[in-house]
Amino acid sequence: MSQPLRVVLLGTGTPDPRPHRGGSSTYVGVGDAGVVFDLGPGATRNLAAAGIDPVTIGHVFFTHLHFDHSTDYPHFALSRWDQGAGPGDDLNVYGPRPLERMTERLFGHDGAFGPDLVARTNHPMSLQAYRNRGGEMPRQRPRFAVRELKVGDTVSADGWTVRVGHALHAQPYLTSLAYRLDAEAGSVVISGDTRPLPEIVELARGAHTLVHMAMQVDAARDQWPDIYSACTTARGAGEIAAAAGVQRLVLVHVMTEADDPAYMQAMVDEAREVFDGCVIGGADGLSLTFSETD
Repeated sequence: MSQPLRVVLLGTGTPDPRPHRGGSSTYVGVGDAGVVFDLGPGATRNLAAAGIDPVTIGHVFFTHLHFDHSTDYPHFALSRWDQGAGPGDDLNVYGPRPLERMTERLFGHDGAFGPDLVARTNHPMSLQAYRNRGGEMPRQRPRFAVRELKVGDTVSADGWTVRVGHALHAQPYLTSLAYRLDAEAGSVVISGDTRPLPEIVELARGAHTLVHMAMQVDAARDQWPDIYSACTTARGAGEIAAAAGVQRLVLVHVMTEADDPAYMQAMVDEAREVFDGCVIGGADGLSLTFSETD
């Protein structure tokens, strides 16, 4: 029997800072390894809270490069490298352009964290801390294998395959992508930020779990028409889930109103009006497990 998949919501909020919701981030564990989709603010701290060692995560996918999906990239990459003491030196990173340029400007020799990396690979204090964690000299800088993706691409490793789908959110200024992870135990789809699209339906067709953005209830479309030309409501996410025939829908990227349990319940109820599968209102730290028999 295949090992179950574990989905952990590391961030379910929006760009506004909130005490109990970080920026967008979702972990999918396959056996002893894991994949992270997006690294919004607070993602690395929430990984630690979930008891997940960042060194077990060798692959990171970005849906798009809005800051609420990407500003924990340096925190994750640097703490993984620092605490990993060797095994955390290499990281595979995927996403839309200009991810390669962003990575170089963060971690390159002339990048934002270049001076920090020079210090941590040369100063006696840092080298002693590295040896104390089991590292062997000489200490290496972190290494990034960056692949910029487009719709239709696939990535395979460690018993899983990720397929890249189309999302429509901030174009033409930012390219937005959606992802489907297939493993023996089942499939998980990450919508990223997007308006409702038939392409998301096709990407999610027959998947077990769909993690889909759902900003508010459908009435908000009239209040904020420009926002909802690029985003999805709870009803819209439910319609996608129903059309795709998934078993479970998880609502994420929720607005401040959803911090009120009654409002979140209203969102869940709205999605259930059009989707008869399981609907879950996402919360940071929520862990969901399923296997091929579910």
